[in-house]
Amino acid sequence: MLTIGLTGDVGAGKSTLCRTWCEMGAEIIDSDTIARDMWLLSAVQKKAEKRWGKKFFDADVKEIYAKIADKIFSDDAEYEFAGKLLYAPTMKEIQKRLKKIPENGWAVVEIPLLYEHGSEKMFDLVIYAAATLKKRAERNKTRSWTGEELKRRQAKLMPRKEKMERADILLRNSGTEEEWRVKAEKAGKKFIRLAAAQNREKAEK
Repeated sequence: MLTIGLTGDVGAGKSTLCRTWCEMGAEIIDSDTIARDMWLLSAVQKKAEKRWGKKFFDADVKEIYAKIADKIFSDDAEYEFAGKLLYAPTMKEIQKRLKKIPENGWAVVEIPLLYEHGSEKMFDLVIYAAATLKKRAERNKTRSWTGEELKRRQAKLMPRKEKMERADILLRNSGTEEEWRVKAEKAGKKFIRLAAAQNREKAEK
């Protein structure tokens, strides 16, 4: 099975890539969704409560997520704590899901903090989706994120230039949504060929 790690700029169009590749037959795994669900596990909550207080999770789900976001995005130490707390259970769940995918298929795992957590070694290829700050701000209007908010969140990450240089494939979203989708389809066809070649090589052995 061909495994691809997808990371990149916030608002660069990773969701469009995933939708396109899913339509082309890829199995898509979203690490953000998995990590978000980890906050509802009692084991994770108990560890967090030792730091944030016993009644921190005594609220409805929507309020809990809002409280967590307020905690980790306003304090570097809390951001680091949360990352370390969720990393192991999240990666364990990703590995579990990958094992269920047919060997002749291909999988794309979207991991925003792929390089920050040193996860690139588990993939055959790593893709970085890039876009200008202006374009990212436009795409994140629905989240009410301004250019300054994007800069604030990006400041907590590894320098994007370094990640772009380390990626196996760099995809730049610099045009229209349709042009981005065409670029995604072109890349997807390449991955399908790579997966087929990998399967043939394995069969010959």
